[in-house]
Amino acid sequence: MRILTYIVILVISIISCQPSQPLSPQEAFNVLKDAYMNGNMQKVAEILSTGSKKKITTVIHNLQSLNRAQLAAFSQNYNISPDSIKNMDIPEYLLLQKKIAAAHGDDVLLTALNQPVAQVTIAQSKATVQLYNGMSLLFVKEGPYWYFEYE
Repeated sequence: MRILTYIVILVISIISCQPSQPLSPQEAFNVLKDAYMNGNMQKVAEILSTGSKKKITTVIHNLQSLNRAQLAAFSQNYNISPDSIKNMDIPEYLLLQKKIAAAHGDDVLLTALNQPVAQVTIAQSKATVQLYNGMSLLFVKEGPYWYFEYE
């Protein structure tokens, strides 16, 4: 019985010690790829760098600041409701960007994520993930974890 108790405690401690965020640029790339390919924009938002989140928040604020005519034109052009813009958060913005890119046939991030990693170069708290087609994705280290630098 004691052995079973020790095993349960060991399993729980191992599970609880698993990192919640990627500990390497390669791992961050894999998380990003899985989330983006599956349309999980909440997870994509979680792996964004703090700087990327600030940039996106500024863009969202600018969209929400459009006057009625501009908002109506934007909404009609991208086939979304004005209310969805007024209540937009980062995952919804990312989904909108993905839909726009897919509609124009130029989803650059999807193209990049479909490529195998050729090389990862780390310089202090920044990493470049070089892909076989020549594209590069940037990741930054914030604390012990790596995050995607959305450009």
